[in-house]
Amino acid sequence: MTARPRSAYGILLLLQTICAALLLFYIHMAFRIVTEKPGELHSLPAPILLQVVIAILIGQGCYWTRLRHVPLPDGIYSPVLGHLLAFAGRLTSIFGGALFSIYFLRQLPAIQQLSLDAGLLWRCILVFTMLFAIYCYALELERLGAAWQKPPAQTGPEHPERPAG
Repeated sequence: MTARPRSAYGILLLLQTICAALLLFYIHMAFRIVTEKPGELHSLPAPILLQVVIAILIGQGCYWTRLRHVPLPDGIYSPVLGHLLAFAGRLTSIFGGALFSIYFLRQLPAIQQLSLDAGLLWRCILVFTMLFAIYCYALELERLGAAWQKPPAQTGPEHPERPAG
């Protein structure tokens, strides 16, 4: 891989990481609020909502751009870092799942009463898009971790099934 795709991959991953960190920060904040005042309907301030929506859009834009146009960096073999990246991806998924569970438990009375209004629908869409954005980021970390755990392809006369150079 040339230096240009590697730097493009690094920039896209950095932007995805910033967006995911922002989403995870707000997930942590939501946990704190919901556990301190359970049973109450909590509204999201407009500036925070805007940051969440922008983080989702930028993170998804970076993810799909990378997936379609920028290959994973090759030539790096580090099983330890690969395992750590895969672990970070799984951990991110756990936090995303926790967001969904806390939201589901909070909204369960409204869902059971089938009192689906526009506000509840909007919140459900927002939570699912946040969850999907976190899933995509976790998947990216797992892909990179898996790529770093593979030993480099050996070429040459001792491996005739693989082309040289």
